[in-house]
Parts: sequence; structure tokens; C-alpha cells
Amino acid sequence: MGNSFCVWCWIVVDVLFQRTQEEGEFDVIFREPFNVRHIGIVAGTAEGAALCYQTICREAEPFLGLHAHPEMTMHAFSLRDYLELIDAEQWEAVADLLSQSSANLARAGADFIVCPNNTLHGAFDAVCSPIPWLHIAEVVAAEVCQQGRRRVGLLGTRSVMEGSVYRNKLKKVGVDLELPCAFDQVQLHAMILTEMIRGHLSAPSRYKLYMMIRSMKEQGCDAVILGCTELPLFVTEEQSVLPLLDSTRLLAQAAIRYAIGSRVQTGLSRRLTSPRQDGGPFCADKNKEGVFTE
Repeated sequence: MGNSFCVWCWIVVDVLFQRTQEEGEFDVIFREPFNVRHIGIVAGTAEGAALCYQTICREAEPFLGLHAHPEMTMHAFSLRDYLELIDAEQWEAVADLLSQSSANLARAGADFIVCPNNTLHGAFDAVCSPIPWLHIAEVVAAEVCQQGRRRVGLLGTRSVMEGSVYRNKLKKVGVDLELPCAFDQVQLHAMILTEMIRGHLSAPSRYKLYMMIRSMKEQGCDAVILGCTELPLFVTEEQSVLPLLDSTRLLAQAAIRYAIGSRVQTGLSRRLTSPRQDGGPFCADKNKEGVFTE
């Protein structure tokens, strides 16, 4: 990691972490210096990328101190470019754009990459990158296992629901996957493309979402994956009949954990999930040429 791009922070060794509801203040003792990895973000939609960035900023504070977070660089091609290629099922071309983003972020000093867009992970296996990626579905699958879930529902775009991004990861860990009925899948895909990625959702559409979740409970699901990074903006745990697995937040938490390293542990902070005992990145099991893991 180049020194010009290192973030020099302080490790929380003896943590006296206290946050008051009224003032949101932190009381942290800093001791040993260490380097924090630089996070690269490959953006798809504006809403999903912004939510991931915001979550990293907020949830890094218990580890790094008030207003502190890892260095981040974001790169984005036009969303229209991606959508046109996906509609034409030109996934190799989608992978080419993701590879170009990877190269740009590596040149900017990023040490690893997250992509807060579930749909774009459909091209993951064809991406060539000089630095590691954290795979969003691997992060979610690890949390599913951690929570002991056996059957989960999946909400997302058509390609996410019908494709292998989540199905293969969950099958590998012995978890059953349930999808909305065919009619609901069409409706959900339309809601994402016409409403959610533009930052709003009508009341009738929001009601349909909760009804889809209720239907999944009736199918025997014990949790639902929000496999679209905009969904957390419109679906809340309080109003859901099933626990929610927020792919955006889980990816952001995994990025924090990998950025600050496995040495940082505090029982007073939120748990950050890792499916690997060595604290390594959530990258694909099978490396493709140019896609590296540590």
C-alpha cells in the first residue's frame, strides 16, 4: 500500500466507548498507531452507492473515533451504460466496465473494492482487477450462516432473483432460497427501475413489498435478503414480519472490518461479520485471471 495513500489512524486498544443519546459523543482512548486500508467503491446506482458510503462513515466511528473513517475513493460509469448492457444480456461488456473501474481505483490508491450493487455482481466472475473485491453475496451468506437461518427469501432485480449471484453462495452453505411468485418478481423489478433507483417509492409499491415479505413467511422463510441496495431505504425491520438481511449495510460493515484489520475488537461496537477465520477479504472462491485474493 503506497504511503501517499495510507490513512494514518489510531487503533482502539483499551476502549472506553460511550455514546449518549442526547449528544452522540464518543469517549475513546487511542494508543497504538496503525494503517487503515483505502476502500475503493465501484458505484452502480446513486442511491445504493451513497447509502454504502454513508454507512461506512457512520459505522467506522466506534473503531476510529468521532467523524473518522477509512479513506475512500469512488468511481462510476453512467448508470445508463450498465442498464443498456444488462438489458441486452451483454455481461462480458458489463465486466469490462467493472474492470476499468477497478483499474481506476487501484491507480487512485485503493487497496480493495466493494460494489454496492447486487445486479452488477452477475458479471463478477469475468472481472479482472489488480486488487481484491469483497463479494456482496458472500458477505450476506456469511451472515445467514451466523444467524443460523435455514430458508431465506430474496428480493432484488430480475437478474438477481433469477441468476446465480445468491443461489450458488447459499446452496454452498446449505441454505434454501425462496423467491417471490412470477407476478411479484415482475412488479418488484419494475419498482426498482422506475422508483427506487430514483430515490422514492409510492405508498402502494411499499405496501406490495411488505406483502411479498409476508408471503415469504408463509412459505417458511425465517429471514429475507434485501438483495437490492436501495431496498433498505424503503423497508424497515419494525414493519417487516421477517428479519431483514440488509446487503448494503452488511457490505459496508465488511469493508470496515477489512479496512481496519482483524486486530480491532470491541464488544461495545457492532459485530462485523467475517466468513473467513483469517479475516481475509470476501472474494470469489475461484479466482479469475487478474482477480486476486490475499
